[in-house]
Amino acid sequence: MTYSIQWHEEATSDLKKIDRQKQKKVIARIKDYLSKDPLSLGKPLKGIFKGLYRYRYGSYRIIYAIDRESLVILILRIADRKDVYQDPVNEN
Repeated sequence: MTYSIQWHEEATSDLKKIDRQKQKKVIARIKDYLSKDPLSLGKPLKGIFKGLYRYRYGSYRIIYAIDRESLVILILRIADRKDVYQDPVNEN
């Protein structure tokens, strides 16, 4: 069973900050792997991020939510592991 992918505007903005080659690899990884089994490939997050998952690809973290009823993955953030959990609005 394959999940469809939806992109939050913040994730598309994050993606534009990554160089073109890595963008293609990240997108391919999401489509080829994550869309097929988001529950077992991702790790559930805790604390204020409870209910969300993260998928690790190299030094990047992909933060996403899963709608199991409609089989949709909503990609929320894509960033380097040191930056991904920071609020993008309040970055200094």
